[in-house]
Amino acid sequence: MEREPRPRLHFTPRAGRVGELFGVLTSGGSYHLFYEHLSGRDPAWGHALSEDLILWTEQAAGPPPRDGSARCGTVVAGPDGPVLFHTLAGGGVGRAVAPAGLTGAAWQAEPSGPLLAGPPSGVTEMRDPYVFWAGSNWRMLLGAGLRGGTAGVLQYHSADLLNWSYDGVIVSRDRSSWGCPRLFPLDGSWVLLVTSGPAADLIYGIGNYDGMHFTARAWGPFGHGRFGPAVTFVDAAGRRCALARLGEDPAHPGSAWAGSLSLPWVLAVRDDRLIATPHPNLDPYLTNGATGLTAAGGEVRDHGDLILSMPAGGETVLFADADIVEVTVEGVSGLGVARRTGPTVPGVRFARFGGSAPGFAGPGAGQP
Repeated sequence: MEREPRPRLHFTPRAGRVGELFGVLTSGGSYHLFYEHLSGRDPAWGHALSEDLILWTEQAAGPPPRDGSARCGTVVAGPDGPVLFHTLAGGGVGRAVAPAGLTGAAWQAEPSGPLLAGPPSGVTEMRDPYVFWAGSNWRMLLGAGLRGGTAGVLQYHSADLLNWSYDGVIVSRDRSSWGCPRLFPLDGSWVLLVTSGPAADLIYGIGNYDGMHFTARAWGPFGHGRFGPAVTFVDAAGRRCALARLGEDPAHPGSAWAGSLSLPWVLAVRDDRLIATPHPNLDPYLTNGATGLTAAGGEVRDHGDLILSMPAGGETVLFADADIVEVTVEGVSGLGVARRTGPTVPGVRFARFGGSAPGFAGPGAGQP
């Protein structure tokens, strides 16, 4: 059976695929991506290096320090190198450091036991630590299931990334489960990204964060199609950017490139919507014209086959890289991803299709 052309710009390890994403750090003018490396052999934590967020060079992968558990966590730049927080098998939070610097090849558990042993009172489960600096200390957010079936986000704080104190629930909604929380300031607001429900749909809230509570004034969907959890970071020009893992396509199980890294996107808040636009560093790699792809009314088709449904809006831009198609619609929240069904060609191509004028019905303050 003939193998599909390998994507040019969607990073994929030479053997295996990208699992959970931990984050992107900057050092010495370079970007360092940390991720779970799934290869069917022993579990590993991967590391890739890029100068422009477009072309990534795979670095040495290293074994995780404990049991291979690596559900959506986060990596931060500590005083002595990267510090990685992750969910432990059976619950709780682990902490690991890379004493060799940014090689990612020698992760060590620190402390040797769980950093957080289990959920606090009133919480049935917690997972997916996200650590960031805010105000005068570090904050850790965890996706949580609360008693009564409500989804929430927990917060802890720390001065040294090692000793953590519980603050409480910063936000909750009537949902069965939340995971992979990411909270960041953007365009005068705070944005919360979480995965929601059994399908791990990517949704966002836009609102205010006072250090102890997140109050959303708008919710909406961010991922369309099989878009996995995302990580956000600030690039060298100060732009808030996002990368995501591409998920399995149910219509094409075993797709060779499920588990590839998405293209980089720049985020913005407009009219209480979380908008994504292509990172300008993509421009030198693109060729205009994607044969066989069309878009109208939010429906993206490949040689006539419907491969993705997006909300209708303004201009639709498609990026085709081997069998992967990423889609953004002007003024519409979020991103879409699909797998091509028709013939593909090497290289990265894009196409623009007209849409309705801005002012369409978007998610606004509605429900995702």
